Amino acid sequence: MASKQSALVCDACFGKIILNSGVQCHICGLRISKGTCLPTGDVPKGHKRCRRKTPLKGLLAAGQYKNPILKEMIHQFKYQSVESLKKPLAELVIGYLKKENLIDKFSAKSAESPLQPQSEASEFVLVPIPLTLKRKMNRGFNQSELLAEEIGKFLNCPVKNLLKRKKFAGPQAEISDWQKRKENISSAFVLSAKIPTEQFSDIKKIILIDDVATSGATLEEAARTLKEAGVREIYGLVVAKG
Repeated sequence: MASKQSALVCDACFGKIILNSGVQCHICGLRISKGTCLPTGDVPKGHKRCRRKTPLKGLLAAGQYKNPILKEMIHQFKYQSVESLKKPLAELVIGYLKKENLIDKFSAKSAESPLQPQSEASEFVLVPIPLTLKRKMNRGFNQSELLAEEIGKFLNCPVKNLLKRKKFAGPQAEISDWQKRKENISSAFVLSAKIPTEQFSDIKKIILIDDVATSGATLEEAARTLKEAGVREIYGLVVAKG
């Protein structure tokens, strides 16, 4: 039976993708209400807080990359340029946000809701992790940007390409060691020259959008660049945690 989600995944298979629970500390993997367990927040008794400093408030991942169905969907989307998969993958992210009651936290108030008569702009801006121009041309699109646009429509949040990738590093997926991943992505991002300085100074809360997070090194490096520019609160939101 053709799926309403995508012609490439049936409803039965789509329903087998288990959504994660909670916000995750991307450093140690602990699921915790406030995200990263450093430096503050409620942690289970006996849990040793993470020592590594991070610019990320927390990592939100809809599912696990080890799920074979989700892994194949992401692979087809990312490496086979199956653009139509942006909708079901974004739907998984939205389903996760709904399940965790995070919609109100991140979304703008909607004028269409009788409980929210006045329309307000969201405090959060969605920022896709950028690709180098070469990689984007080879792929045909930036998968993170497509996901951000789909998620942004639902949350009524603006999507802004605030970052530019200035160096072509080797694929993070091919590096297993966290320290080497960090070195590989170090200084990879700069602020986009297309965004006026005065406009950027008004942005204080950001959700970084990517397809997969493994060590979190890419999200951390992007968040570090934004933190240095004055952004106060930064989350990472991905389809899957590797």
